[in-house]
Amino acid sequence: MRSTNLFIVRGYVGADAKGFDGGKVAKFSVATNRVWNDRQTGEKKEATDWVALTILNEKVAKWALENIRKGDPIYAECRVAERSYQKEGQTVYTTDIIANVVDRLAPSQQPDDS
Repeated sequence: MRSTNLFIVRGYVGADAKGFDGGKVAKFSVATNRVWNDRQTGEKKEATDWVALTILNEKVAKWALENIRKGDPIYAECRVAERSYQKEGQTVYTTDIIANVVDRLAPSQQPDDS
């Protein structure tokens, strides 16, 4: 059986992509919206979740640094990566979202905000 670690993000860029390691790595956050009806009141609720993306592929990172701007609607295919490190004698665990594919969406493909 083939396994898959795929995380898809569609949303709006919160700030211009930032480069690290001489532009070989790029990072930016994406706002995604959730909408639901409250079970008790039936009232429509909405919340924004922020997803911090890291691009390790040098070619994709370079493209993102040149093309991704605050407010852009984007689509990203990512993988979830967990890692740990030692800090002051304690093990710290982190979860990173590593984007492998990033595309800016056309106006007709923008995430639905309703």
